[in-house]
Amino acid sequence: MKLQIYIMLLLGGLTVCSCNYNEPELFPSNAEVDRVYTQLDTENPIAMNIYETYNSGVLFEYDRILDFAFIAASKNETLIWDEIEIPQMKNIYSDTLGVVLPENEEAYKLHTQNAVAFIDSTLFRFFKPNSIISELMPYKVLLSDGVFCPRLLQGDIGNVLIESESRQRSSAIYDQRAIYNKHSIVFSVNPDVIGNSVQKYTRDNFYIMLSRIMDMHGLYGKIPPTFFDGKDEYYNKDIEMVYREELGLGEEKRVDVIEKDWFFSKGFVDATYFYTNFGLRTYNQYYDEDNNRLPAPIRHTKAIRPGYEFISGRRKDVRSYINEMIHRNANELNAFPENIKANIVLLRDELMSWGVDIVGINPALETLN
Repeated sequence: MKLQIYIMLLLGGLTVCSCNYNEPELFPSNAEVDRVYTQLDTENPIAMNIYETYNSGVLFEYDRILDFAFIAASKNETLIWDEIEIPQMKNIYSDTLGVVLPENEEAYKLHTQNAVAFIDSTLFRFFKPNSIISELMPYKVLLSDGVFCPRLLQGDIGNVLIESESRQRSSAIYDQRAIYNKHSIVFSVNPDVIGNSVQKYTRDNFYIMLSRIMDMHGLYGKIPPTFFDGKDEYYNKDIEMVYREELGLGEEKRVDVIEKDWFFSKGFVDATYFYTNFGLRTYNQYYDEDNNRLPAPIRHTKAIRPGYEFISGRRKDVRSYINEMIHRNANELNAFPENIKANIVLLRDELMSWGVDIVGINPALETLN
């Protein structure tokens, strides 16, 4: 009898060990818990208006794990997000236990009110109420004292953080203005960090917010097909190789820079950070294709150089246009060839029809017909 009991216990133990070894560690989804309204400052009229208008909870008090790092994914992925630091504003007003000191309560309240008002006036106002886009806004928006990424973020999220011409850094690591995942989006609203860069802050955050919304809701697929006419065959290809092939340039011919008229004719724009992380720079050309010294150097601004590749696909194609639409003045917009201007107008009108006020971000877009 004892032998049978020992055998049963042994088999039971092996079963438990087997389950623990093969079964991935799971986390509760907390899908039934609304962590927005319970943490929303219902006494803040601006926060309440954003919540009622966009179904977005702007939170300045949150749980870093439950409200950001935890995304119902693998343990390893959760740990990656957990490394990102998003300190709460209340930390500077609190004791060691995170409780706001009584003598700091008024200052803390004013700080949070200003932060919510700031994100409303520099971000939410560019997304129109009662529109397509207003129904697709992120449900959880966290306002932090800063955003610090100790590990380089890869993939589309990492790319979006460094593509805007108003970006914070040239790499998706260390200090950022914003960070997002499928769970929430975080904006740094530290006034010492923002300083005199409100316009850059606004443009960069608009770009990041719009890119997140378009990615999460498949809006790149809603862009009219004519925007992509003739481009699919070029995505991700070496620009110089295609340039030589189409112009019949042999290896004996020197190519220092890709002619912009040819490049624009394909429907691509020279968005600064889409072909190199360091940006398209001014290049002075001293030799012609036969290696003869030119009488005077030719100055190429935002030069497309050999070794660059066409952007990788449709999503990045759209984002490159959005970047130009945000940052170019009227003269620069009107200097584009007709095919590029037609694509800008098409994308401008499409975004506006969704309720994305890109003209509000850059009124110069109104100069294009």
